[in-house]
Amino acid sequence: MDIAIAGFPLAGKTTVFNALAHARADVQTFGASSSPNLATVKVPDERIEKLATVFKPKKIVPAEVRYVDVAGWQPPDEGERRVAESIPAAVLASLRQADALLLVVRSFANETVPLARSQVDPVADARSLAEELLLADLMVIERRQERLDRELKSAPAAERAAKASEFEIMKRLRDELSAGRPARVIELTPDEEKMLRGYGLLSLKPTIFIVNGDDDLAGAGDVVKAIEAAQPFPKSAALALPGRLEMELGEMDPAEAAEFREELGAGESAVGNVVQTCYRLLERMSFLTAGEDECRAWEIRTGATAVEAAGAIHSDLARGFIRAEVINWEDLIAAGGYVEARKLGKLRSEGKTYVVRDGDVLTILFNV
Repeated sequence: MDIAIAGFPLAGKTTVFNALAHARADVQTFGASSSPNLATVKVPDERIEKLATVFKPKKIVPAEVRYVDVAGWQPPDEGERRVAESIPAAVLASLRQADALLLVVRSFANETVPLARSQVDPVADARSLAEELLLADLMVIERRQERLDRELKSAPAAERAAKASEFEIMKRLRDELSAGRPARVIELTPDEEKMLRGYGLLSLKPTIFIVNGDDDLAGAGDVVKAIEAAQPFPKSAALALPGRLEMELGEMDPAEAAEFREELGAGESAVGNVVQTCYRLLERMSFLTAGEDECRAWEIRTGATAVEAAGAIHSDLARGFIRAEVINWEDLIAAGGYVEARKLGKLRSEGKTYVVRDGDVLTILFNV
């Protein structure tokens, strides 16, 4: 899962990146870096940790996400509505490859960090960022529509229906984007989704606005509500994150950080909530495998079947799938292992079409 972190300069993008990835990328260049910061992060999962206490595996393998912190780009002048792409090509390429977008807006007061605009206005920044993504998509759609229009005039009869269908989808998208609504408001068939995948439309991607606030997050809750009210679209969310505080806590020893967090009354880290929200908006979940070799979490789409889960482990398992032995992770821990779980009737056999649930522990039986 690739998650791109984007925003205007001086919003604290790289600070948020460091907080999420426990990284130490330079935050003193004030948005001047053009190269993305990259980090692959293990997703905390207490389920495999607890399974490991039963199986004592040689290794524990959590699911992973990759964060891509792209360079910021200049916001439009206040009151200006852009009519042409402004996002640099290299940034666009990184954003188009991502599975989800984190758009960072500044909500902190810090006189040592210059302002990109005349004042701190996270709601206005969120609106501007969303408009920039819509405009980038609109340029893609309009160019494709123009080309399809030309091709339809000379296309062989056998190709005309497919091109006409694509043209109609582009028209629907253009209408929504022109009205200020993201592409993800349109209900698409699986075939339409597959066809659009190659375009990497930004407004089709799940989008989370990160309100990068002061350490105490004063007023951040109201900002989150205002952004969500202004962006009432599917697969959208807004979350408050005290980026600087979470970055500094991430550099500490975990026990020390927990103690310091308690002293500040900061509550639980908001970092985990970001990953959970990405999973929810992307409609992803994890199934588990457990044994003496390893305890592991595997990321798959919500609603995936047992044979799809087998394929996530290895294509041979899907090709030679016989059945899956399935048990809920808590039931497996309570039983103390597979032998007792089978005696208790907790371990069941499922076929290819079984819909896997989050937290299922699977053992795939196959023959190739």
